[in-house]
Amino acid sequence: MREHTIRLLGEELAKEGFTAFICPTSGGCFDIVARREGLLLIKVLQNIDGYTREQAEDLKNIASMASAKPYLVGEQTKEFLLEENTLYERHGIPAVSISTFRQMVFEKSLPEKRKFRKLGVSIDPEKFASRRRELELSLEELSDKAGIGKKTLYRYEHGITLVDEQKLKKLEEILGTGLRKGINPFDGLAPGKTFEFHGFSAIEARAAPFQVLGKEEERKHDKVMMGKEADRRTMLKRAETYSRISGIFESYSCFLVKNSNANSLGGIPLIREEELSGLKKAKELLKLIEERGE
Repeated sequence: MREHTIRLLGEELAKEGFTAFICPTSGGCFDIVARREGLLLIKVLQNIDGYTREQAEDLKNIASMASAKPYLVGEQTKEFLLEENTLYERHGIPAVSISTFRQMVFEKSLPEKRKFRKLGVSIDPEKFASRRRELELSLEELSDKAGIGKKTLYRYEHGITLVDEQKLKKLEEILGTGLRKGINPFDGLAPGKTFEFHGFSAIEARAAPFQVLGKEEERKHDKVMMGKEADRRTMLKRAETYSRISGIFESYSCFLVKNSNANSLGGIPLIREEELSGLKKAKELLKLIEERGE
């Protein structure tokens, strides 16, 4: 079932003009990487409760470094089915149903409802405030009409909290206008933890196809994806995955090895540890990767 959904989403993304690649391994922090206007990292699970904290931390770090939007797409939790047009969360990663994912990515329509412990709807604070003033209603007068506390209305009007469906309908009825607003799931997404690496700001990953992703500190747009040494057979198997992912990431890629007589393997440049230790600037590493990737 999960594999079918992954293939289906990959096909749909391709039909919508995305360049998409499905990762061959199942235990990583993302299953699909896709790019059109921007970069998407997508993990598919039938039950989103199966997504681990380690996977989520890696996905947040990679998304932050690559300027990508991360999605966890599923059908249910242990307790309930995922509703349409509703945003959920798992360890800080936006989680949505398959239909809501299509709505967000293909129709460019944000979900209106958010559910953590209870369901809430996003209200447009500017529209709420302007309509209330247009009708010359004070917060106290609106509170009396709606049966909602003045402090709660203040929080709605300043975008501090979500509103439940029943209260929203009451307010829309009194004010005579729709107040719903789409929820951007990527607002406030925690940035990744980084370390300095030969002129790069970089992150380490444990649940991704690669181990290091770095972005040049000076120019920012140059990125490098690096895999640490495995046996030759494993690196050859990973080479196509590295090539496809780095192409969609628009990044350089390489394997870091202790020692090798070869300069590349499966089309992926090999960088020896002693060579890396002698490099001082990011552009020196990028030049070496370019030379060995030719």
